[in-house]
Amino acid sequence: LVVDLSSIAPDATRDMARALAEGCGAAWLDAPVSGGVPAARAGRLIVFAGGDANDVARATPVFSALAQRVTHMGEHGAGQLAKSCNQQIVACNLLVIAEMLAFAERAGVDASRLPTALAGGFADSLPLQIFGPRMVHDTDLPRLGAVGTFNKDIAQVVRLAEAVGAEVPLTRAALARYAAALAHADIGHDADASRLIRLVRTPTEGGA
Repeated sequence: LVVDLSSIAPDATRDMARALAEGCGAAWLDAPVSGGVPAARAGRLIVFAGGDANDVARATPVFSALAQRVTHMGEHGAGQLAKSCNQQIVACNLLVIAEMLAFAERAGVDASRLPTALAGGFADSLPLQIFGPRMVHDTDLPRLGAVGTFNKDIAQVVRLAEAVGAEVPLTRAALARYAAALAHADIGHDADASRLIRLVRTPTEGGA
């Protein structure tokens, strides 16, 4: 049983699962994760599993050591599709968090107070609580999520959406902003996502 924790294309996952079964009779699970470095270290990741339900059950000893929840999403590739949905929300959310904080700074609000002020309300999210303070204080170490990774993930969402005829206008707009971040002299591919605020913040604002 091969358990793949990476985030890759669903069609590639299906091809590898098929090749593994035909080549040596082994089973494959696509099991991409969410939660980032802190959750990984704490063994509290979220797993989206694609494959046979019996194989998901067989992998329980592995999953129990690293995850707080495993959801069987369906056949091969379904786990990767679920991860793409996850990244679609996170990547877009990070951009609007950056815009919101830069807007607050520009309007004269103490943006450092906003993550706490918004906690528990409809606007709250883990990205806000984790990346919000880092954006405000211009902190990008240790790196928690690379801009290039989010760009790759959201580009895949757009590709998959085109394949099934789904409309994703906001996601397309976000992809254009990630392209701008990759080209930005002070952000780039390997920068932490906390630097996304530099797309919309003037040099004299915040911690810049």
